[in-house]
Amino acid sequence: MSAVCRWHHCLGLGQGPTPNSCRLDPASGRYQLAEAVNVDVVEGRLRCRPGFARLLDQGFHSLFSHGADLYGGREDGLYRIPVQGEARILRQGLTAGAGISFAAVGDTVYFANGFETGVIRDDAAGPWSAPAFPGPDRDGRFTPPPAGHLLAVHAGRLWIAREALVVFTAGAGLLDWVDSLAGFLPPARGRIRMLRAVADGLLIGDEDGVTLAAGNDPASMTFARVCPTPPIPGSDAPLLPGRHPVVAAQDQKGLGAVWAGRDGVYQADGHGRVTRLVTANFQGAGSASAATTGSRYLLALHP
Repeated sequence: MSAVCRWHHCLGLGQGPTPNSCRLDPASGRYQLAEAVNVDVVEGRLRCRPGFARLLDQGFHSLFSHGADLYGGREDGLYRIPVQGEARILRQGLTAGAGISFAAVGDTVYFANGFETGVIRDDAAGPWSAPAFPGPDRDGRFTPPPAGHLLAVHAGRLWIAREALVVFTAGAGLLDWVDSLAGFLPPARGRIRMLRAVADGLLIGDEDGVTLAAGNDPASMTFARVCPTPPIPGSDAPLLPGRHPVVAAQDQKGLGAVWAGRDGVYQADGHGRVTRLVTANFQGAGSASAATTGSRYLLALHP
């Protein structure tokens, strides 16, 4: 009977001119490879290099991941995109081509595109509304949230950018209602380009730069301009605690953010302190798409 050989310790690529020259040691289980494609050898084991794999042939915009779920827009529809198989439409009849902004609270995903709003619960899309305000409201001042173009989550509220205003939902977890008379922050300069939460507040980008709205209570928030360069719409992405402990050799404490302006790439720590990471000329960019991975900021610029 032939002996069983277990090859369990890779030595990397062989250096000889032919595959027959690769080292093979049945006694120790050590071996060399004649060829290796998109793999690394780590302590004798083969690991696939991170990369990309085509899942679908259709194009999507406004991608958003939440746990194991991935959502995206295409034409006038909102889709759930599985790891394998066909994308499933959750809602049709949205304004075609309008970028969709998402925000997740627990297992619920809220979305808006500047024209329509909605909520994804239990793998189904429904209206972002509630039957009746659960409290006194004689004047009817509490209404469903408006269809903003940007969403963010901070301090137990949803914050909604609608043109030059940031509207916020009622407190105490009442995420289906806004105060139509007093539920908004001071107006920005022009259409809001960025709305991104950090640990200590909200970063609001407009035509004059980026402002930090510091605090948790809208009634006592303070406002300070922290960056004079207007952000490129769509270029912002989160720096999550734990996943990005160090950015540009600086400790990243709490939820931060990264984005691009016309003169480079900027980063804000959890306190809203801004640093320009990269100097670059992005003058021709009208919008962008961005994401952060464990160690990278991925930016795609659009005219």
